[in-house]
Parts: sequence; C-alpha cells; structure tokens
Amino acid sequence: MTENIDDRENRRLLARTFLRPMTWAYFCDKISLDNCTTPYYDDEGLLIAARPPSDEAEDGKFFLADSYHGHFAATEDNDCDANPLNCTGHLVHPPCGWSHYTLSQARHLGIHVKGNGPDTTGGYSYDQIREIFKAANYTKSDALYVWYTPDPSLQEYLGTDAEFQRILLPPPTKECLEARPTEEERCSTDPIIRFGREEGSCDYAAQIAARPIASSLQKSEPNVDETYKSPAYDTVRNIEITNLQLDYMFRRWSAQNIDPLNYDPRDAVCMWAAENAETLLSFIPESHPRSFRKEEQNRPVMFGAIATAAISIIIVAAVSILTFFYREKKVMVCAQPIFLYMLLGGLFFLGVGAILNAVSASQDSCIAQEWFVLIGYSLELTPLIVKVAAVNRIFQSATRFQKATIDKKKLYMSVSSIIILVAIYLLTWTLVDPPDRQSNRRLTDDINEDGGQIIEIGYLCRSDSAAWFAISYVYQFVVLVAATVLAFQNRNVRQEFNDSSRLAFIIYAHSILLLLRMLVVYYGSSLKTNLVATITSYLLSADIIQTLAIYFVPKLHAASTISDRKSERSPICDKDSKLSSVEKIRLSAAQKSLMDESNPNKMNCPKCGYKSIQQTYNVDGDDIPKVEQKKEELTTTPNTQDRNEE
Repeated sequence: MTENIDDRENRRLLARTFLRPMTWAYFCDKISLDNCTTPYYDDEGLLIAARPPSDEAEDGKFFLADSYHGHFAATEDNDCDANPLNCTGHLVHPPCGWSHYTLSQARHLGIHVKGNGPDTTGGYSYDQIREIFKAANYTKSDALYVWYTPDPSLQEYLGTDAEFQRILLPPPTKECLEARPTEEERCSTDPIIRFGREEGSCDYAAQIAARPIASSLQKSEPNVDETYKSPAYDTVRNIEITNLQLDYMFRRWSAQNIDPLNYDPRDAVCMWAAENAETLLSFIPESHPRSFRKEEQNRPVMFGAIATAAISIIIVAAVSILTFFYREKKVMVCAQPIFLYMLLGGLFFLGVGAILNAVSASQDSCIAQEWFVLIGYSLELTPLIVKVAAVNRIFQSATRFQKATIDKKKLYMSVSSIIILVAIYLLTWTLVDPPDRQSNRRLTDDINEDGGQIIEIGYLCRSDSAAWFAISYVYQFVVLVAATVLAFQNRNVRQEFNDSSRLAFIIYAHSILLLLRMLVVYYGSSLKTNLVATITSYLLSADIIQTLAIYFVPKLHAASTISDRKSERSPICDKDSKLSSVEKIRLSAAQKSLMDESNPNKMNCPKCGYKSIQQTYNVDGDDIPKVEQKKEELTTTPNTQDRNEE
C-alpha cells in the first residue's frame, strides 16, 4: 500500500488481499460438494477437511488439527465490483469489551477493513482468533490481526514465513489518548459513536507488563507481626520479568507442542527458572530465607529466681512463727493478729507464684501461677485495707463524738467476699480462655548460612484474649488506689492502730513493682521468653521481701525489745484491758480531740452548746481518762456492749 494509490484502489487491494475465514460448518455446507463426507483437498493438495463437524461446538471452529485446517474465501464484503464504495478486507479483531481501538483507527486512517465475527462489532473470541492464526498459517493466507505483546502466539510463528509484521500507525500523544472512545462507545450499535473521534486514532502507547496481585494478600500483610509475616507479597512485588525473558519462555512453550494448555507452559517456566536461579534469588526480600531455632534456657538465672522465691517463702514462714509467738504483745494486739496471718498467707501465695513463673511454661503452671499471684495479692492487701478502713471509721466517728459499731464477723466477711469474687473470676478465666503455653517468636540479628535472619522461638503463658491479663492488672491497680486513699485518711490515727505510714511505703513499692511487671509483659515479645519469666519471678519475690521489711520487721522488733511493764501500761492495745477494740480506738480519738486545758477558750464553747468534762475509768487499778460531752446535763457512759464488739 503506497500513497500514490487512490482510495478506491486501496479499498480494492485490501478486499482482494484479506479474505474472510470460513467456519467448518460453512465450508462443508457451501464449499464441499459432499458435505465433507470425503476428505477435501485444495488445489495445492493440502487437506482442508477430513470429515464433517460432529457437533455444534465444532460447527463454529475455524481450525481443528487433523480434522479441519481452515479456508479463506471472498464474500460479498470483498466484492468491490458490486460494492465499490463499501467493499472491505477482513480484519481479525477481539470483541468490543477488550481495550482496543482498531475500528476507530481503521476508519479515520483510511484502512478499509472490518471483522465478521459473532460479536456485535464483528469481533472474535480469543480461541477463535488463535484458530484463525493457525488456519492462515496452514493455508498460507494473508490475514490482518489485532493482537498484543508479549504473547506466546506470536512466538509460535517467530522465524517462519508466517511471522507477524507490525503495522505502524501515527505515534500516540496525550491528546490522542484522551480522545479514545470508551468501552460503552466502542460497543455502541451506532457506527458514528462506535468509531469515535479522529483525534483518537493514533497508535498504542508502550506499556509495562504488570503483575496481578490479589488485594486481599496486601490487606492481610501490614498488620501481621514481622516474625510471622510471609515473604510472599514482597517477593511478588519484587518480580520483574523483561519482554526478552518472556519471549524466551513463550518460544519454549511453542516448541514443546505436547500439551499447549497445561504441561507446556509450566515446563517452559520451570526450565527458565532453573537456568536463571540467580535472577529469581534477587527477588527474595532482605532477611530471607529465615530459619528457626529454639530459645536456650538461661539455667543460672532461672535457678536463681527459684532460689530467691524459695528463700522468700522461708522468710514468710519464719515471720509467721514469730508473729504467732509475739501475738500477745501490745504491738501485735493493735495490729490484729488474724489480719496479719491473712497477709502472711497472701505473701506465701505470691512466693509460690514466683516459683511457678520461673519454671518452664506448661498449661498447668500457666493456670496455677495466675491463681497464686492474684489470690496472693488479694490476701496480702485486702485484709490490710479492710482493717485500715474500719479503724478510720471508728476514729472519724469518735472525733465527732458519735457511736460506731464494728462487727468482727463483717470484717472477715468483707475479706472473704473479695477473695471469692477473685476466685470466681479466675475460675471463669480458666474455663473460658485458660492461660496456656504459647510460642513467642523473636527476630534476632543473627544470620543463617543462607544469609537470612534467625527467628528464635520461646514459650510464654498467654490466653487467646489479652483482656484477661488486662483485667487482672487493672484489679491490682484499683486495690492499690483504694489503699492509698485509706492510708491518707488514716494518717491522724494514734500510732498503735495507725498503719498508714507503713501502708504508704508498701503501696509505693507495690506500685513500682506492678509497673515494672506490666512493662515486662508489654515488651515481652521483644525479649527472651525465659528472661521475661525470670524477671517477673524476681519482681514477685522483691514484692514479698519489701512487704516483710516495711510492715513486719518493725513490729517484730518492737515486740521483742519493748517490755510491757505495768507502770507503762495503757489501756490502748493492752491485752488485759477490759475495753473493747472499738472503745480503745474511740478513746484514742477522744483523747486526741480533747481541748487543751490551758486554753479556757477551747475548754468551754458555749456557742457550740457543750463543755468538756474529764473523768476517769478505773480498770484493774489504772486511772483511765474519759472524755464526756455534756450538753444540757446529757452525758455518755461506757457501753458494755461496745466491749464485745470489735
């Protein structure tokens, strides 16, 4: 086709060169004289049809190896004598749904061709186009195609006399690409809309072969821990195959010709991979391939934690014996021995929990350590809080000259109720989502023999939901806050009953150790698992020792060094005193609030409606000061019932 040929001659040349392909059924019905009942050969002696089509699927075929090899013939669309202005050559193009603009290009560039396929625009399916490829090659017929690269079909004919030759069109521009018809316009039944604008008739722009990646693969990766993250997504993203490499695989695919739609392409890709292993290895992300190794147990540290916990338990046992031995001493009576035994029981539980944290994780040890630690904390702090709250209530009532009734059984019930609630929570945790031995992967900086990083696997106690552990730590924090508030309110109570200063030190130490335990758990995934367990064990042991040192050591020292001589005896915390504990605390508060006798302005307060009168009890030969509030001759007298109420 040259420029000096006029448009009519150009049309005739195209119509004469590119004939229409015939389907198998059409050939047997219209061309063969006996409907292909006998083999049909063309003038060159080539076998065209060996038999008629056997079903409807074969009726529409353009090529079937050894049965129908295709036929090209002129139709009315190729007859330029009858239709000089409308005759066309044949164009093999895909359906309008494909991203091609062939009809618009041919229309506006004066290329008089069109398709006759089953599509509304005359397009053919992918299989039909490949069949026409083979039919044209077998019959040595000229054919005009719309196709793309890279594709194995092109490599099949590379180097033969049927090799594809590309037609050059005007180069693409930004304006041309923007003027392309849309898919809806390409599939329109209106030819004017289907052909689009002339500005959009340029050639195709070069495109880089893209690799399809499922969006679900990308969405599932970012939130995965690095040690569990698969390198598949990053590897696929790194893959870059050049057109030259694709052409090699396509040529090998075509050369096999054993199982073109299954085995052949797989074999071609595998052979290329075997010959280009270094290229494939370059696609693997850094730090891969990774390997695993089991975390080694630091036995000296573990045995040290167990020994420390065992020593703390022994100290708790020794303190318990001494507490029982000095139970009748003034300092112990004021501290209420029953509550001290509860506290020591809690410390014993914590010691057992510290040992369980240090040993190797198992399902039984994981469950047991949570029970011992949480109940231990409850037994350690709850009795102390209940006692301090009761003392604070009595003291506040006494300073206001009001009666306060404290029932010892109710105090014990308060402690028991809290312990029972904690036990119910632990039982629910154990039944619903029990702590179990779960693997913890840690990415190390060590390099394996393949150049990838080593992942170290250890085992920690975890539940499927982190909420259980969170609730446990929140509970411990709330207990510490409650103890802090009570310690502050109780700061003015007489020292024999007042544990506020020591309780404040205990709370301070507890808070620091609890914070450290929470930090260890939070950053546990980046530490060695046995290190996390042993640190937790040491912190629990430290909790036990500091409680003993702050709360019990001063009391035991006072009990062993201070003599309760009768001349120094006071009804406050005196075991032989006939006053009840309630009366003792009330008397202590009243004495503290007694106005200074040297200040007459404070001794009598007419505006307040009362005056202070000091009297005495006589109990076992001791003169005990008593404060009475007198208002309109109304006085308070000792209530024998109070002596039996704790």
